[in-house]
Amino acid sequence: MTRSRTSSRRHLAAAVTAVLALTAGTALVATPALAAPAPGPAVGQTAEAIGTLPQGARVTSAGTTGFLSAVTDPVTFATDFLWTKYADGSTTVLNRPNTSFSGQGSDIVWGHQPGSLSFSMYDMAQSGTSAGGVSMNNGTYVNGIIGSALVTTTEDRNTGAVSVAILRKGSSGAPVSTPVTGIPGNAKLTKVVLTTPGTAVIAYETGKDSTLRYHLAAVDTVTGEVLETRPESSLELADVSLSPTHWSWIEYYYIPDGPLGLGKRAALLHTAPRGGGAATTTDLGLVGGGKTMHTGLLGDWVTYTRTGGFQSTGTSPYYPLTARPLGGGTPVKLLDHVVSAVSDTDGSLIVRGGSLTEGEGVYKVTANETGGAPTVTKVATTNTPTALGIVSQDSAPAVVDLDKNQGARFSWTLTQPNVDGTFTLRHTRTGKTEQIFISTTDGTANPDNKATVDWSGRLVYSSVDAFNGDYTWELRLKPRSGIGPEVKKTGALKVVRKVAAHDFSDNGTPDILARDSAGRVWRDDLNNSGSVDGVPTSEHKLLGSGWNVYDQIEAVGNVAGASVSDLVARDKDGVLWLYLGKGDGTFAPRTKIGPGWKAYNKITGGSDVDNDGKADLFATDTSGVLWLYKGTGNWQTPYSARTRVGGGWGVMNQITATGNLGGTVHGDLVARDTTGVLWLYPSTGTGAFGARVRIGGGWGGYTQLVGTGDFDRDGKPDLFAYSPAGGSFLHRGTGSLSAPFAPRTGIGVYLAGSTPYNLVG
Repeated sequence: MTRSRTSSRRHLAAAVTAVLALTAGTALVATPALAAPAPGPAVGQTAEAIGTLPQGARVTSAGTTGFLSAVTDPVTFATDFLWTKYADGSTTVLNRPNTSFSGQGSDIVWGHQPGSLSFSMYDMAQSGTSAGGVSMNNGTYVNGIIGSALVTTTEDRNTGAVSVAILRKGSSGAPVSTPVTGIPGNAKLTKVVLTTPGTAVIAYETGKDSTLRYHLAAVDTVTGEVLETRPESSLELADVSLSPTHWSWIEYYYIPDGPLGLGKRAALLHTAPRGGGAATTTDLGLVGGGKTMHTGLLGDWVTYTRTGGFQSTGTSPYYPLTARPLGGGTPVKLLDHVVSAVSDTDGSLIVRGGSLTEGEGVYKVTANETGGAPTVTKVATTNTPTALGIVSQDSAPAVVDLDKNQGARFSWTLTQPNVDGTFTLRHTRTGKTEQIFISTTDGTANPDNKATVDWSGRLVYSSVDAFNGDYTWELRLKPRSGIGPEVKKTGALKVVRKVAAHDFSDNGTPDILARDSAGRVWRDDLNNSGSVDGVPTSEHKLLGSGWNVYDQIEAVGNVAGASVSDLVARDKDGVLWLYLGKGDGTFAPRTKIGPGWKAYNKITGGSDVDNDGKADLFATDTSGVLWLYKGTGNWQTPYSARTRVGGGWGVMNQITATGNLGGTVHGDLVARDTTGVLWLYPSTGTGAFGARVRIGGGWGGYTQLVGTGDFDRDGKPDLFAYSPAGGSFLHRGTGSLSAPFAPRTGIGVYLAGSTPYNLVG
């Protein structure tokens, strides 16, 4: 195909349309189009003046001077009918209440109201001047349009026989009916096609069920004479075309897909010379969809396509408009898809379709005078691309605060409604990802062409809450029809939230550290969603082995000024070591805090008891004295010199820093005595404690109590309790000084009877 351009070419688009009521004797007036840009052609040439149509327009008829299109509102289902002129691209809206408009192969447009026996004609070549009309008797039905005439059927009330006629307005104004001879009385008309001047094809059926047969008859549009027929077939007819020299038609057959299945639709393309010559058949194979195959004849070429692919939710190799030489040869793609196709007065195809290079619009496809592939000319545009594209990014937050929101919404407006794809988030530091699949449905369900992703704030692929920090995201979308390439878009965001207590992985959720009898330390994220080895946590990860060299290991909160918690561990010689959290759930190599810690039998940390923003450490010696080591915020010297809190702590067999349990701004402490009673020691904010509060008895069955921070995200710190025989439980904080914990809830982090652990408090 050639590319034809002229420097003086005007691109015209209908900016204003005339809307007139169609009444007898009144012409339709169109407003001239205004200049508008249009893409350069790659499939052929572009007309000097092209009109602009709505994206949803489908061409229903074409004549010498212009074409008819229809646009249906997806919400109200109201349909507008438009006539667009080739000469200047102007468009007229045909507007008559409760009237539909149609035509075929002519500038004549017929108007009809439901239930009426009258059809009105309008000559669009004469600015829509009324050309009269015809009326019928009861029992006569219109089966098709051929230019300025109607094809009708009338059933004999006595015999049931059907007679076919061509009905047109006579010279006197009265309707004239010309019988169509040669069509049997038991025929049921299914299609009337006018693809070559002066001759129409009438497709009809006879019989039913096992005797159902399909027939094609070429009929002179003036005399009603059946000029020739094609042999009857038992295969369902899809479409037919007729040229001065050839036939082409498409039939369906079915490939069984199981003993009870109806099968999958496949198609055969037939071509044959006029006059009864033998047919050449091409098996197109599976085509899918409904009765949507279309064929045409342009000189020595046959065309075929499956219409409606642009808005489809499935692929087909026959969405492109394809032309092939009648004598055989290499097929040529003319357009990438077809919405609708009709023939005009000279047999050329007028196609509402699209090209990936030229976009959506109306194209005229004509026979090539040199015998080559048909020529494609763009005659109207919708100013929309055929290729999938992103019109706008409507929502893509740069910062997501997961303390304020459960997640985030991302949304884009696209050039078409039906897409499949993925949205992938990748955490820059850890490389962990979340992938969300996208699949939109159709234009009715998605009229605004939106692709929307609602992110939950989790990395489901890794089954963890999203880590704080930087992320990149990638959107990948492809049209469900398969027409055109994939679209990609990338971006970045940052996840932020307040620092959470007992959070080693920087994802806002508490972690429990546990050492098994082999000396291995494991980390379990308590915001659980899955199960690994009986531990239903979001991540059950081995941190390392060799931890049996320590007789005490304690989670002590953030002592180094970073955003994640740290560990201290005392070896059997009494040396205390610091393990700084790296923020990914693991720890940096240990650094030495100092010797002399063998004097203590209990150590706990993590609460800020003096309200200076730094986590503090408590230890009880063998004489029962409780000592406070205030945090410095410096990892090289994490604690200042000890201060004495008080004596009498020898009756306690476990102490646990919990954070603010009593509703103040300071961190508190709970301690269990040897009788199993648990006591709350509320901090005064000075490093000392107020009067202790008895929480209750019965706590002696637990081997470990861990101040996890806010497990359930209600703003109050909670307490995790465990024993190998009983399993694990959560005591939710209430915020009340007199009753700081609600009744316990069993949670399956560590199951009763499973591998026993020594928890790290």
